[in-house]
Amino acid sequence: MYSSNPPTERCFITLGHTYILANAISAMQALPPVDDEVCLSPVSKLPRGAEITTCGAGFDWQTVKVFYQGHFYYVFLCDLEERKLILAAAG
Repeated sequence: MYSSNPPTERCFITLGHTYILANAISAMQALPPVDDEVCLSPVSKLPRGAEITTCGAGFDWQTVKVFYQGHFYYVFLCDLEERKLILAAAG
C-alpha cells in the first residue's frame, strides 16, 4: 500500500527542460477535463529516446506534467528518478 505522505527525499526535475529518455517509462495522457475534473488515458508508455519537456506540476506529489509529440502526459517522478543518471538534457 502506498503512503499519502510525500517522501523525505524528493526527485527534483527542472521544469522547462527537455530530456531524452534512456528507457521507456509509464505515462498517462492528459485528456480534456470533464466537469472540471482531470481526465487521464489508460497507462501507456513513452518510448526510449523520446524527447520530453517538463512543463508543470503533476496531479499529485508523485507525478510531473510533460510535453511529448504535441500532447501532455503525467509521468511518475520515481520513473525519472530511477533513470536520473541516464537522462540527458537535450541541447
